[in-house]
Amino acid sequence: MADSETPEESGNTVEGVLRPDIPAERDPNRIPLYGGISGLPISIPEYVLCKGLIVREAYAHVMAPYIVAFKSPERPGAPHPGPWKAAQGGLGFDVTIEVALAQDSRPTGLDRLNTLWLVVALLRLATGAALRMPVISDVAFAAVPSSEKEPMLWTIEMPPQQLHLTREPPDEVTEKHLQWVRKSILKGAELLNDEAFNRAFKTFDSAVWSHSTGSAIIMAWAALETLFRPGRRRITKTLAISIATFLHPAGAQRDRAYQYITKLYETRGSAAHDAQLPEFEQLISSFELARQSITKCIETGEMPNRELLLNRWKERL
Repeated sequence: MADSETPEESGNTVEGVLRPDIPAERDPNRIPLYGGISGLPISIPEYVLCKGLIVREAYAHVMAPYIVAFKSPERPGAPHPGPWKAAQGGLGFDVTIEVALAQDSRPTGLDRLNTLWLVVALLRLATGAALRMPVISDVAFAAVPSSEKEPMLWTIEMPPQQLHLTREPPDEVTEKHLQWVRKSILKGAELLNDEAFNRAFKTFDSAVWSHSTGSAIIMAWAALETLFRPGRRRITKTLAISIATFLHPAGAQRDRAYQYITKLYETRGSAAHDAQLPEFEQLISSFELARQSITKCIETGEMPNRELLLNRWKERL
């Protein structure tokens, strides 16, 4: 997650989430939270992930215009005198999905802001789509227009760029995607206690905010290196064997995967050491390997064991 404008670091975080310095009565750990997701519509009106955590249809539009002032403020902290003028550009995101977290609900063992982050991160993993959570509210989005309470709104994932790192992104978040998140959220939260998985998952999830495809492919392989920990000798061979064996049973498909993974890892080296941008297929294939590997870790609830994988590789049948 991105930070807010006046941050104060919260405790028990996974992603280093920063939160505003706000009154205790509006502490995110003590109030209902509603995370707005942008990028895709949802195929069903509502879906319960677990007790106290619901995903449902919503609408809001988050606007971030660029405003230019032309005179210095009279004193530090004072507003800039007019005139103010709107600049070209700005940001805008349609929120189409709401993740509602009940006031007393802590379903994952993570702090409540990170619970919202985990939902959107798992949805990004499940769909491969360019989803983001640009805003979090303490009032349901549908209730804001008629609410007597002034909502507290935090901007979160607001970078201007977001890479699309899948071949065929879906048109909507489907019930199948949500079913996978429901089955995976507790396993994923538990795995985040493993330092290597935590770092690998965060690295992979944050790669969509990379400023270039070269940086993105390096981050995808950094996530894979952290998952499989190939050591410092014969890194390419060890990593390719480990990934191919982790994802495929013994046979011709696994052998072909090993050869292809070896070539893809060379692309990562070219990006890291020679500043060469990867081709689209190389970038997408690298991200698919990382997505498949992280997904399998979550589904099995276990990290890859390098020594076991190397021994399994020797089993040729």
